[in-house]
Amino acid sequence: MRFSKFLIPISLVIAVILSLALSVILWTNPANYRSKTSTTQNPQDEVLVKPKRSVFSPTQAVVNDKDGSQNILVNRSVNMISEIKHQMRNYQNAKLKTTVSQNQKKYYEMATRPNSILLNYASPVMISTVNAIVHNKFANLDDHQVTRILLPLDDSSRIFLLNDSNFTVYQVSVKKHSLKGLNNVLKIQSRRFPVSIRNLNGTPLMYVDQPVQMQPYKYLLDRQSADYFVSRLLNDENSANVTVKRRQNTAVYSDQRTKQLVFNSKSRIATYSNYSANNIPNNLKSVIDDSYRLLLKIGLPMDNLRFYGFEKSNNREASFRTFVEGFPIFRQNGFGEIAINTVNESVQKINFLLDTPQVPIPSKDGYTTLPPTATVLKRLKAHGYNLKRVKKVRLGYDWKQKQQRSMLINLTPDWFIQYNNKWYSYSTMLSK
Repeated sequence: MRFSKFLIPISLVIAVILSLALSVILWTNPANYRSKTSTTQNPQDEVLVKPKRSVFSPTQAVVNDKDGSQNILVNRSVNMISEIKHQMRNYQNAKLKTTVSQNQKKYYEMATRPNSILLNYASPVMISTVNAIVHNKFANLDDHQVTRILLPLDDSSRIFLLNDSNFTVYQVSVKKHSLKGLNNVLKIQSRRFPVSIRNLNGTPLMYVDQPVQMQPYKYLLDRQSADYFVSRLLNDENSANVTVKRRQNTAVYSDQRTKQLVFNSKSRIATYSNYSANNIPNNLKSVIDDSYRLLLKIGLPMDNLRFYGFEKSNNREASFRTFVEGFPIFRQNGFGEIAINTVNESVQKINFLLDTPQVPIPSKDGYTTLPPTATVLKRLKAHGYNLKRVKKVRLGYDWKQKQQRSMLINLTPDWFIQYNNKWYSYSTMLSK
């Protein structure tokens, strides 16, 4: 009886001591704790993982009407591209042949084919990338570069894959199938921006032909801590040896071997460097496959993330941007969400944002009216810019933050111009 009288107090004291000891261990060496617990948790369970066909998806849908007019489809409540892709699952007996090669006139004729839908990629992909959209129905086709997909609304036996870089059109013959679903998608009420595809410095570009109205937005940010990314990117059998050095706005984490992770608390941008051999072939397909693998490893939300660019001459950089209502977001320095650089066979660097727009908040601001593409180019020329250095002109949203640590951002509609291989907002270029 005497022993049972003291049993409960003794047990409580032991529990408190164990709890304090465990807390001290976690405070003094969190990396060690992460390395041990990671064996029972899958890091990818922490984030919203999207399939490759979602991240490497067309970013713009254009309707080529029967009268020859072209219009971009914009819908705030329905993802029109997803609805169209949903109708691309039942292709059978696909066979590929080249119908146009290095012929600009015929190429533009195909891109403007009446009674069709033109899906545009922000940056070229491969037929093997398109294969993911059509549920592996193109697996046996030769792999070529693709910039646009043209879907006839009056011919169920053919679709066309277009490559801007060499003005080539590939015809994919398929077994006849119903086009009712695809035509029904166009019955969904959507805003339409009149456009026309034209040549800008030797490259096809979608010109917006009339002033366009776009809705400003406010977004709450999803903010991740440095520990989250340290755990995902430096967490392996050597993570107990992770060191950290801090200086002003910078924290540098290292596994003291081949990996380093640098956080800038002011810019809210992280840089991950891997100095081990990567053995990634120097071609677009390999870059796409490897960049998707790294996206999964980083662990950022992928719901609205899209492949936006590949610059072979710039350290083989693959870039990704978050999209809002079908338009990309640009930071003030032109940066997107993620940039993956394969510098050489032994160095790979990834720059990524620690903050991601997640929750839209209704804005009281009215629509912003932006000028047509031709007017934008005319005004830039009048301000002394050399139009031969303009590579791309895109509608998008400018990321604006009143305070660096604010969890609320303003997304302001604007034109964005790739000038001298760097992205600038139209407003910034005119203010200089």
